[in-house]
Amino acid sequence: MKKKASQPGRSARKKHGGHTKKACLRSMTGFGKGAAKTSCGTITVEIKTLNHKQLSITCNAFDGFFLLEERLKEVFEKKLARGKVFVRITVEGKDSIEGKNNIRINENAARNYIKKVKYIQKKLSIGGEIQIQDVLMCPGVVENVEQKNESKTWKHIKKATDEALKALIQYREAEGSKLAKDFAKRIKKIQKTVRDIRKYEKKSIEEYRSRLAGMIRQTIEPAEINKTKLEEEVALFARNCDIEEETVRLASHLDAYKEILESSQDEVGKKLDFIAQEMHREANTIGSKASDYRISNAVIEIKSEIEKIREQLKNIE
Repeated sequence: MKKKASQPGRSARKKHGGHTKKACLRSMTGFGKGAAKTSCGTITVEIKTLNHKQLSITCNAFDGFFLLEERLKEVFEKKLARGKVFVRITVEGKDSIEGKNNIRINENAARNYIKKVKYIQKKLSIGGEIQIQDVLMCPGVVENVEQKNESKTWKHIKKATDEALKALIQYREAEGSKLAKDFAKRIKKIQKTVRDIRKYEKKSIEEYRSRLAGMIRQTIEPAEINKTKLEEEVALFARNCDIEEETVRLASHLDAYKEILESSQDEVGKKLDFIAQEMHREANTIGSKASDYRISNAVIEIKSEIEKIREQLKNIE
């Protein structure tokens, strides 16, 4: 076990240039905002994230820059593991994309369309007047100037996106830190309860021996008590109620949970949820074997804490 535990540490040091990076849980909910000034206005990127089992990205890009969505998604995929991500990009300023200066009428294209329509009218003897709205609807007549400069604008969008992502990650880590403290508190409480269960188990066996001996004394004379038979009955009771294996496994799961909380690992939320499931399974088994009301009550407390942990884990990346 010690050898395995040391491997993540070596990997983390290697990955971060020889320095150990302290782990930090991330919440999946968060918000970040970034901005970059350009010649055509100020580009603002806002990112909002919510809980989701996988990484899902929805980008509401401003007019004329939908082709950059895939490039934006690549940026997010390198920084985020899970969550529903909503991205909003806007441009403000007198020369912004949303202003009038980004629109241009291609006169040559309009002239060619009109020329061809008149030629068809004459050839097929079709009457009617050509309306301006009909011409403007023809492909290529109305052009978005900035759409042709996407590659130049991308560096500004990328800068604003990086700034927004940095703020988002800081927000998620701050929330994750609060959850990590809550997890640590609950794990500590469960560990104490497991220690209590072990004490209750030993006491319950002694108490069973006393009760059984008392019942026998009420029916037969003390001299006639078969001590060997008494010990056999006590041993049978102890075997049927033996929860040593389950408590050892539960304690091991708790140690593994703490180790993951304190280490730099990917997909922490999924791993912690799996361990929480295993802890819940062991607690159920202990409860089914318990013959002591104190153990039964302790199991209820453990399962309550585990359920609270699993509910909180839904918000961990």
